[in-house]
Amino acid sequence: MQLNKIYTYPGMLLYYLLLITGAFILFLSEKGDWVIWLSRNGSALFDRFFIYWTYLGDGLVFVVLIVVFIFRDYVFLFITILAAIIQTVFVQGLKRFIFSGLVRPRLFFEDFGTFRQIEGIEFYSNNAFPSGHTATAFTCALILSLYLRDKRWSVLLILAAVLVGISRIYLMQHFFVDVYFGSIFGMVSVILSAYIMLGNKYIHGNFSGRSLLSGR
Repeated sequence: MQLNKIYTYPGMLLYYLLLITGAFILFLSEKGDWVIWLSRNGSALFDRFFIYWTYLGDGLVFVVLIVVFIFRDYVFLFITILAAIIQTVFVQGLKRFIFSGLVRPRLFFEDFGTFRQIEGIEFYSNNAFPSGHTATAFTCALILSLYLRDKRWSVLLILAAVLVGISRIYLMQHFFVDVYFGSIFGMVSVILSAYIMLGNKYIHGNFSGRSLLSGR
């Protein structure tokens, strides 16, 4: 695998465009603008969709990938485990120690009770930055983009991760800035993990092409 090619995947090219667009949004809008806009334009259909779609950013997705790679590819198993660790350290360290005082929409908006209240959602109050669900979604999207032979899938995977980020804003759990940087932490975690694991001669030499199903 030529890791340097990751930067030219179709999904990565789309992500660069999203990063640039997101940077303009950060500078040209107020912190709560997108929460307000999505709340005002919500619907019962969107409620149902985003309630379920947001689970693609749940930590259990890592468990699913780990189980899959145990049977498919040990090198990607190690990449996934290390990326999950790096991402968790990034996100939870920032949430709980550096930006622990940053509140979520529930406390940010004094008139929060006037917003559309989505049934079945537990609204959290603190540890807003960054969005862990978004970070997880982008981490898993890039890992799968690396693994799949047809890199055109990377576009759909990145778009799926973007929808997880939107779901966090729509469900009034995060602000745009939390989602924006959550995506960056997720992508960086995979790139760091891949360089470490694929650059390790012992791991690459002894586990490349091996899996539980291969019997090697």
